[in-house]
Amino acid sequence: MKVPRLTEKLADRARAALPRLTLPEIGRAVEIPIYLIHNSPDPEDYFFIFDFEQFVERSRAGLFARPKLKVWAGRDDFDRRTFAREFRKGFAREFDIARAMLAEEESKGRGWLGWLPGPSDLVGLASTLATNVVLLVALSAGKMIFGEWRRPGWLQRRSEAEALEAAIAETQGKVDAALARVEIVLHMDLYRHAWRGQPGGRLTGMDYDAWPLPHFVAQHLELGAG
Repeated sequence: MKVPRLTEKLADRARAALPRLTLPEIGRAVEIPIYLIHNSPDPEDYFFIFDFEQFVERSRAGLFARPKLKVWAGRDDFDRRTFAREFRKGFAREFDIARAMLAEEESKGRGWLGWLPGPSDLVGLASTLATNVVLLVALSAGKMIFGEWRRPGWLQRRSEAEALEAAIAETQGKVDAALARVEIVLHMDLYRHAWRGQPGGRLTGMDYDAWPLPHFVAQHLELGAG
């Protein structure tokens, strides 16, 4: 069966771009706080607030900082598989926004975010691949995996388009598995908000020495208090 012309073009661009998708040297770990805000007593009803400010500042300075995720929540009795899927989508979306902000500055040393290709490159597939790799690094989920894909004969067993698609699916699966195991740290302010109007849940995993929530996060709690 003949491969559609669009797929052929995508395969050509993928073959040309993949060898250039090498990870930059990793520097010091920079924490990216993520706040999980519950909208209602339903443990599955929540949204994420990502704070990339510190990481963006380091990246703007041209430092290849290693992102380290820290997830703050008010409860942890939600489905981990659903959490992993929604978290990965939200992280990738916010990461692209942060990368675009740095790209507008047109500076040469933009660290991790400047290294990522734009969403339009390879019709977004390479960007998805790179974002998931960075997320794997952020989760400290194991060794780098680009080398595993460059094994002998990798591109000989199937078309480049199929190989790229399989690589992305494999990466996403590893990211979801890592997210399913990610540590959730409870914050007292988020705890009170999540359990408002009902008996409180377990306090296991509570960080009693945590700093107060940032103002922009606290504002979301106040808006949803009613």
